[in-house]
Amino acid sequence: MGFDVVLYNHKGSKIRLYELPESLHNEIFNSKKLWRSYLELRRLSDFYLTDETFSGERLSNLINDLNNYKLFISVNELNEYEEFIKQLSSAEIAKVHIAGD
Repeated sequence: MGFDVVLYNHKGSKIRLYELPESLHNEIFNSKKLWRSYLELRRLSDFYLTDETFSGERLSNLINDLNNYKLFISVNELNEYEEFIKQLSSAEIAKVHIAGD
């Protein structure tokens, strides 16, 4: 089981549920990587305790963190990682709720 990512539009209506695979979470938060220096990204580090909502500036900052962190993602997980960024970056998305297992 991965993270449940619920995407909401500007009216606050749920428009899509996206699952971030556990393998991608493990890739992002590998202990040898520098994820701790990314303020919004590090809020997602605990697979079991994560329960975060992002909107406005926080959502923009998360997307920026993810884009800047892309160079640390292995080729094997890069397509899934880019899809995650694409899901969050859609113009119709105003709020994102991310919850762990």
